[in-house]
Amino acid sequence: MLIEISQIPPEGMDLAVPEASLDLGGSSDVWTGPASVGAALRLDRSGRGVVVSGTFRSGIQLVCSRCLEPFRFAAEEPFHLYFETARPGRADEEQELTDDELDVTYVEEGRINTDDLLRENVLLSLPVQPLCREDCRGLCRHCGTNLNQASCDCQDSRPDPRLAALRKLL
Repeated sequence: MLIEISQIPPEGMDLAVPEASLDLGGSSDVWTGPASVGAALRLDRSGRGVVVSGTFRSGIQLVCSRCLEPFRFAAEEPFHLYFETARPGRADEEQELTDDELDVTYVEEGRINTDDLLRENVLLSLPVQPLCREDCRGLCRHCGTNLNQASCDCQDSRPDPRLAALRKLL
């Protein structure tokens, strides 16, 4: 959904983004398929820009990093962003950003794309190591059996080489 900055009244506006499917891009080893994302937004004018704050809700199919099984991950998180019209100067020349400008998103053509805003926040909310559950046992390192679903008869006869120095003490 595109929001025209010129259409935002001086007192601001509330906007509900209905839950819809959002393509997060390709990453077959972390998630499968699009995310289901919705949001409640508050847009307020501020100086030369717009402050966008709100909460997004998402549901996405992730792949567990231990057992490689897909599972549903849900997130609901608040966010606050500042959008400003394009920086003065020529678009084709490089400009160094100050520390204050690093937290600013510059918009072109006077529009804010909510799809880009939500995509960025959903990706930031994903866990670094997705787990289907806290006590996920993963896969057997010898035969590959999913230890959450079955046990295996593999014996780990080799001692851990990291503990070799401790064995000398016994």
